[in-house]
Amino acid sequence: MRYFTLFLFTLALAGCDKIEDPRPVVQGNAEGICPEPTFYPNSDTNRNILIEDFTGHYCNNCPGVAYAIDTMKSNIGKQVIPVALHVDDNYASPVSAKAPKYQTDFRTPGGTDIYNNFSSGIVGLPAVFLNRKDSLTLTPGRLQIYNSNLSPNTRSFLNDSPKVRIQTKSTFDNSTNRVCSYAEVEILDNLSDDHSLVFYLLEDSVVDWQLYNGNGGNPVYGGAGDIPNYVHKHVLRRCMNGWQGTQIITGGSVSVGDKIVEGSTFVVTDGSWRTNHLEIVAFVYNNVTKEVIQAYSEKL
Repeated sequence: MRYFTLFLFTLALAGCDKIEDPRPVVQGNAEGICPEPTFYPNSDTNRNILIEDFTGHYCNNCPGVAYAIDTMKSNIGKQVIPVALHVDDNYASPVSAKAPKYQTDFRTPGGTDIYNNFSSGIVGLPAVFLNRKDSLTLTPGRLQIYNSNLSPNTRSFLNDSPKVRIQTKSTFDNSTNRVCSYAEVEILDNLSDDHSLVFYLLEDSVVDWQLYNGNGGNPVYGGAGDIPNYVHKHVLRRCMNGWQGTQIITGGSVSVGDKIVEGSTFVVTDGSWRTNHLEIVAFVYNNVTKEVIQAYSEKL
């Protein structure tokens, strides 16, 4: 993490002999691996809405919620940032008895950790979180939004003033299959709690099997059954800097107008991923309340 205090950093180095950096290169840390980009002034005044859709290819109600989220994004636009997290062995694990159907495992370690840490009280799938805001929910799910409340609760964020601005600059190197992403976080409000930044790597529009009960889903798929050509959108492939992210703000240590730059990297080793369909989602959340205060998405 680097604040814009390069002058002091330069002075600190002036009296030191150069030594080799003893730190190991850790996957996820872009410093020293990916060139840092130049960011231009960011005038965004909107608070974006991170929609985390917990789903699975064997969840027959999930296409209905996915279609509702997709419809909202089409109507609202870029303020809506959907992510599909395939979780839960009962819904997302490969089904051997159905081979060759349902053999793709879309689960990720990060997605599973998120689900396990926030799933107390969730009743089945699909389950949807909106900016991980607690006060929107109905019991028994702590963060879960019911489908009937999805649209009004999503729209309730549209006129919020953001507490930070985020912009990212990301690249994909075809020769090394390396994703590099940097985010600039600009402080717009007094932040008394610690906050962290997370980088998600998504793959969009993955065509594969999906179980469907025919309720509320995209009409292109027709009736209920096993769908061989279902389009799985906004699929989480990797939490690039871990599901908890990197703490970038210690409560009270930043002032309005400060800018923080943090980077993350990941090398794609799975040849089945279509790297021309990758997307970066970066978001900042409050470490105490867990609420996501701002999110940003960028196609690679």
